[in-house]
Amino acid sequence: MSHATATNAINWFEIPCADLDRAQAFYERLLGRPMRREDFGGEPMALFSKDDPATGGCLVAGPQRRTAPDAGVRIYLDSEPGVEAALARVAPAGGQVIDACMELPQGMGFIAHIRDTEGNTIGLHAMAR
Repeated sequence: MSHATATNAINWFEIPCADLDRAQAFYERLLGRPMRREDFGGEPMALFSKDDPATGGCLVAGPQRRTAPDAGVRIYLDSEPGVEAALARVAPAGGQVIDACMELPQGMGFIAHIRDTEGNTIGLHAMAR
């Protein structure tokens, strides 16, 4: 079956860490490849190198990351064509909207966070609101 525009279910993930330098050193050694440091709106991240442009991820540091009740790996699901349409379906499906749709810097699209029926915090991402 051929699709003109194939998408992956997961298009981003975040692994929280208390010490970004230590976590980056671990994952670089584990995977045998370098990571790239970025700062998105004051939030330091170490991005995993990727060959597939559809899926990416990072280590994200900060005390709020490790003390949050839902601290853990966070995935962002592809919500094309837009985040707000997906948000409208959350409550009818039994979930909860945690925050409203927000724009990412540098033309990277839009995200929002939801809580699924099992208590997991899941990110939604699309290039359009």
